[in-house]
Amino acid sequence: MEYERRALEQPLYGSVNVYRIGDTLVDTGHVAERSRMELRAALEDGALAGIERVVLTHPHIDHVGGSQTIPELAALPHVVFEGVPPLITDFSGYLEAGHAEIRERSAGLPGDRSAIDESYFPLDDYAEDDIEISRVVGDGDTVRLGEYECEVLHTPGHSEQHMALWHADSKTMVSADLVSTNGHFMYGPLHGDVGTYIESLERLRTYDADRLVPGHGPVMDDPTARIDDALRKARAAEREIERAIETAEGPVAASDLAREVFDADDATVGFLTLVVCEYLEHLAEEGELSVSVGEDGVYGVA
Repeated sequence: MEYERRALEQPLYGSVNVYRIGDTLVDTGHVAERSRMELRAALEDGALAGIERVVLTHPHIDHVGGSQTIPELAALPHVVFEGVPPLITDFSGYLEAGHAEIRERSAGLPGDRSAIDESYFPLDDYAEDDIEISRVVGDGDTVRLGEYECEVLHTPGHSEQHMALWHADSKTMVSADLVSTNGHFMYGPLHGDVGTYIESLERLRTYDADRLVPGHGPVMDDPTARIDDALRKARAAEREIERAIETAEGPVAASDLAREVFDADDATVGFLTLVVCEYLEHLAEEGELSVSVGEDGVYGVA
C-alpha cells in the first residue's frame, strides 16, 4: 500500500496524522486553528489536491477536525463506523458531555484545574449535520482506500466506535489510535474501555501485519513487538493498580494512583488521572475492586 503521511500540529499533545491514499483522505486532524490551516493549505496547494472522499477511523476531536471546520471537506463523501454519525452530527453535545466527564474525574486535582485544558476540546460552531456521511460500515465490511480494498476491523477500547483497516496484500494495518507511540492505553472521552482495548490488541495480533499505520507518530514496522509491548503495559497497570489499592488503608484517589503507577508529575497528572479512571472502571467491572465518585474526585476501593 502506498500512502502519504502528514503530521498536523495539535494543542498540548504534539501532532496527529492524516493520510492520503490515492483519492482518499484518512482522518482530518484536530479542530484547532493550526491543524485546520495546515490541512486547508495542503488541500489547496496541491499536496492533497484531488481528494474525493474521507474515511474517519473514529470520532475524536483530533481525527474529525477538518471535517468539522472546513466546508469543502465536510461536503465530500465520508465513510464512518457504526455509532459515529450521532456523535459527529451533534458534535457540540458530544464535547459538552466529554467536558462533564473530565470535570468529574478531575475533581480534587491541585489548583482545582481541569485534567485537559479546554483548548483541546473547544466548544464552537461545527459543521455537524453538514458533514456528508455517504456510508456507515461495520466489522467485516470492505472499504476502499484509493485503489486498495481493505477489511474493516472493529477495534474498540480507545473509542467504542474505533475501526482499523486491513490490507492483506501488503500486510498493512491502518491501526489509527489503538496502538500508541508509547505503548500505553490512551484516554478518550466517554467511550473508552480498557477491557475491550486489550481484546482489540489481542485480535490485532492475530493478523500477520508487516506495518502499523497509526494515528500519531511514525509508521511502525515492528507490529508484533509493539502490540506485545502494549499488552504487557496494560496488564502491568492492572496489577499495579490492584496492588496499590489492596495494600492501602482506605480508598485511594485516582490522582494518587496516577503518580504511583504511571509516575505522573504535576504536568501529566491531569491526563494520567483520566487514564487511571478508565482502569478503575475496568477492574470494577471485572469484580476486582469498587469505585467511589465524589465531589473531591474518583477513588479505588478494595
